[in-house]
Amino acid sequence: MLGFLILLAVFVPILAPYNVVQAWNDPGAWTNNPKLAAPEWSEIFSGKHLPRTILLASNGEPGGFDKVRISFNVSGQTYTIVVLRKSFSFQFDTFPSEIKLFMTAVFGNATGTQIRVFWDRPDGQEIHLFDGNPSVRAPYENTYSLTGPSFKDPSYAVYSSVRDWLIAKNVTNQTEWASLYPTSGGIYQNPPQTQTMLMGRLNRTILDPETAEVLKGNYSFRIEFSGFTPTDDANARAVVYGTVFGLAGTDYEGRDLLVALLWGAPVALAFGVAGALASVLIQTILGAISGWYGGFIDEFVQRTADFYLIIPTLPILILLGILYHLGILLILFVLVVFGVVGATTKVVRSIVLQVKEEQFIEAARSYGASRSRILFRYILPRVMPYTFALIALTVPAFIFLEASLSFLGLGDPSLPTWGHILGDAYTQGALFASRAYPTGLWWWVFFPAAGIIFTTVAFALLGYAFDKVLNPRLREQ
Repeated sequence: MLGFLILLAVFVPILAPYNVVQAWNDPGAWTNNPKLAAPEWSEIFSGKHLPRTILLASNGEPGGFDKVRISFNVSGQTYTIVVLRKSFSFQFDTFPSEIKLFMTAVFGNATGTQIRVFWDRPDGQEIHLFDGNPSVRAPYENTYSLTGPSFKDPSYAVYSSVRDWLIAKNVTNQTEWASLYPTSGGIYQNPPQTQTMLMGRLNRTILDPETAEVLKGNYSFRIEFSGFTPTDDANARAVVYGTVFGLAGTDYEGRDLLVALLWGAPVALAFGVAGALASVLIQTILGAISGWYGGFIDEFVQRTADFYLIIPTLPILILLGILYHLGILLILFVLVVFGVVGATTKVVRSIVLQVKEEQFIEAARSYGASRSRILFRYILPRVMPYTFALIALTVPAFIFLEASLSFLGLGDPSLPTWGHILGDAYTQGALFASRAYPTGLWWWVFFPAAGIIFTTVAFALLGYAFDKVLNPRLREQ
């Protein structure tokens, strides 16, 4: 188990370079990923071929939109028309989770520039989705959601277009639509899932997402851009978001959880081992000094250890995290400071009190060895085997502490640790079932929890192995 974790820590920078981690808190880096998507292999349990994300790239890129651009002059006025078209095949058994269109536009007349978006279906039906005006110029993108309302998008125009199309095809009527999707103050109380209507078979079942049937085949976008200067131009890309993604799924921002799971291993390993090594070695040395020198030194170290043992470390770390927003290195430093003395100090002291009465210590004294030489050359080597077991058993405590702080949102926000993932999952209600997710967002909770358990169990087993070698009673068993 430890060998697997070490190999993972070595190869993670190759599999997921650090620039990927730096983009973890950048929402723009994950716009092509579906949100709250389960792992791809989970479709085995559904018995259906679940949709993957389909990327329709920008003009000029492989798989991008086809583009025709014409400029002409009428009565001294220059007009520019750009037509963008792209088809894609959809052969999945369920509907996509979302459809978005991204456009970059170059224009001089902000009020007159216009785009018209059309949707062509495999059954020959064409839907005029909406007309709009680009609000930002290139290189910034205009974002249009075709499946749900969001800031500055034409979703309500899309709803109206789909409604009018279904009414024209005698699938529904104005009264039925109003009863199925009531509005209050012009806002839909239960917005229609337009992806099921844009990609469903044209019959009565299309009105209900539970009964709608997927219409498989080739779909296409057609975008008409109208400008008023010779330099006006437009490019577009689109994303048909799937419901499954990768090996570990995604979170509420579309971030690939596999990245966080991979980087969580070296972070947990480094944090736990570094913290355990520093605190246990310092406590070992202080415990040995306490037991060897005795007197005032022994009394001071032991009373300090008693004081440190009653200090509630986690609440203090929570307070510091709220006040100062500590990074992972500062968290580690604070933990080591609060672990300078403790239970290990007392254990090592009791061992040293036994060792210093042995004959080889008396022999060292007889030939004039100094007290410091005896401590570091003869006593500490006898203590170190027990220290290895204590280090192995202390690593899980540090891993749980870091995970606890990250879970509470007080860890290092720049690192996607396992505790951080669990904290986000809890905040977003991943543990609770819903209509869209009857079993909850299980992948968001299971994988980071499994990583924490796997790592802590590995070190616990290592500590037990050391203990079995060093403890005569266990060795006899």
